[in-house]
Amino acid sequence: MNLEDDDLLAELNGEPATPKEGEELKAQQEATARDPLVVSPPPKLSAAKAFEKKANAKAGDNRLRGYAVTVAGNYSSPSADSPGKKVKRPYTLTVNLPSLEGALSVIKNKMLDKMLRMKYRDYVTYLTHEIVNVVPLTPDTPESNNVAYMSFEALKNFVTTRDVPLVLADYGNDARSLRAAVTDWILNPKEFAVREKKRLAEQKLERELEAMNPPPSAPEADGK
Repeated sequence: MNLEDDDLLAELNGEPATPKEGEELKAQQEATARDPLVVSPPPKLSAAKAFEKKANAKAGDNRLRGYAVTVAGNYSSPSADSPGKKVKRPYTLTVNLPSLEGALSVIKNKMLDKMLRMKYRDYVTYLTHEIVNVVPLTPDTPESNNVAYMSFEALKNFVTTRDVPLVLADYGNDARSLRAAVTDWILNPKEFAVREKKRLAEQKLERELEAMNPPPSAPEADGK
């Protein structure tokens, strides 16, 4: 029985971590200390998943690996009612990346302008951009343990397991605002409750204003 078989049996039967795994955990914790948004040791590829990955490789598995990263923000376009002026429109865009290292910078510098120009035929330039969701492309790709890149589900799970002092129901499906709140709590836990109360009031006002003043629909590049 080889080492991979030992790891697989240990995982499936709940055996304690090996000395090597202990060393890996220590290194991961040291990395966490360097980056405050890295909130837990990165999920190690499980023995079962590693076994599956090796089997898939032998079978010629050519699935695309990496992450589907969704970016949202606003872009400007010519005003139909006021020639020479521009209006602000919202956008969302999902791109596939091989890794999450410098993800927003890679998207901004290499992909965002070109892909928005392809998607929206009235596009002039982007105004804002932020990552709102990240999803692994394959089951054997680990979730990110960095708050900046967590999927919405992972982010909600982090709030629950770490007892972050906020109410998930207040955020509904708003991953962007939830990510900002969790980041705020990690970096500035002191007086977080005061800021959270103010943040929720501002979000409520923004939702009311958006509902009363919906932005003009953006024409897609294909005319639909």
